[in-house]
Amino acid sequence: MLITAAEVVNSASDSGQLVPMMEQAEDLTGKRTPVTLADGGYHTAANLEAGKQRGQILVMTERYQDAEKNPYFKDQFTYDAETDSYICPKGQSLHFRGLRRSKNVNSGPYRIYAALRTVCRSCPAFGVCTKDAHGGRALWIGVSDMLLREHRQWMRTGEALCLYARRQELSEPTFGILKDQMNARKFLLRGLTNVKAEFNLLATAFNLRIMWRVGLSQGEEAPESGQCSSLDLI
Repeated sequence: MLITAAEVVNSASDSGQLVPMMEQAEDLTGKRTPVTLADGGYHTAANLEAGKQRGQILVMTERYQDAEKNPYFKDQFTYDAETDSYICPKGQSLHFRGLRRSKNVNSGPYRIYAALRTVCRSCPAFGVCTKDAHGGRALWIGVSDMLLREHRQWMRTGEALCLYARRQELSEPTFGILKDQMNARKFLLRGLTNVKAEFNLLATAFNLRIMWRVGLSQGEEAPESGQCSSLDLI
């Protein structure tokens, strides 16, 4: 439960902080952990790519998990390399229509695959698979689409579920101790520099508390290490 990386940023999203936290933890501990557990707020294709390049397994859920439960989620569409098309769960083809960029200037271009509108309107899944009566169902396939699919498949495995279950039991008590026992429910200072210093002081105090408790129990038998070990918790 030691805090090996801590940072305060003025960004509303924390998705861009995953790699800096992994790098900071690596610098402090002197080693790179093979597995990093993170919550859905950090789930982006860029972070998955970074984990792949660093040789680290990332175990994290997606922000919009409900979409995956839809029987017409895009992962249910099968790619046909010979015709460069996708086959929908009802057996209809979505052919390549061209390239587009999203409103996010940092993403794209996407390959657009779409079905004929007449096919979609007559399909019994119309209204569930798509509600677009003018263009039919379309898939936006980015350069990271295969990486995202592979990660979703990995997250359904027993090993990934075992690892992710440990995140809650290891990280949530840290938040609880900081808030309830150390009364760190709000910052007392103002200004980013001051708040950073305040949180670093809290993290240091927390680590000293944990080390003191470990020192008290040195005479006790150490617990056996489980199969889910050597983790970053972010």
